Amino acid sequence: MLTPSRLRAARAIINAKQSDLAKAAGISLATLNNIERGIGDPRTSTLEAIEAALAGAGVEISGDDERDVIALHRFARPNAFDASLAIQQVLELLGPDGLIRADKVLFFARRTRTEDDEEVQHRICLLAECGDRAILFDRVDFSVENNVRAAEIAGIMLAAFAYHRDSLFYLAEPLDDTSELELEAVVQHLRSLDWQEFDHPAAFFDSFDDWDGRVAAFAEREGHPMRDLVALVTSPESP
Repeated sequence: MLTPSRLRAARAIINAKQSDLAKAAGISLATLNNIERGIGDPRTSTLEAIEAALAGAGVEISGDDERDVIALHRFARPNAFDASLAIQQVLELLGPDGLIRADKVLFFARRTRTEDDEEVQHRICLLAECGDRAILFDRVDFSVENNVRAAEIAGIMLAAFAYHRDSLFYLAEPLDDTSELELEAVVQHLRSLDWQEFDHPAAFFDSFDDWDGRVAAFAEREGHPMRDLVALVTSPESP
């Protein structure tokens, strides 16, 4: 049961404001405030919405009459093989209004092979460090192999450069496939590598592709997010 004390402790463990949790749960700030103060009789659906929002942020709540147990899952790897769902999750982490927010973001590429094992391809991955929590996206089909895929990753990088310009990093060499390795071991390995400051998309894309010869061509298309990304990182007024 989600008691007021458990709710306050759960919010504190991820350092979330009441307004952030209320928004993530889809309820009003006044409703959440009343629940934390033990006022009123909230609906079961309201409590379930709050619990779901906290669970999405890695918080596990349990306990009995004698003790409360509030635990934070420090490592997460969303199994979001659907790129559109993964994009939503990434943008929530990168944006200013998410329940948990990234402090540092690492972009890297990993090698993968086609089903016939004849061709090496590269998938774009990222590690978001969110306080005491690390969230790894390495099981998603992020790439720049076509116009749609390039638009997806450009949209993610737009948010990254807009909100985390001073805390963006990349790896200068692609890695072997990490997607089936044990999560904590992958995160610890990534943390041990040499993170390069990420100042321009070319630096990252040239580590596994050809920015000038191929990727930047997407920026020539009117309305393409890659065009907006290039404009953002090259503007003298950009943060």
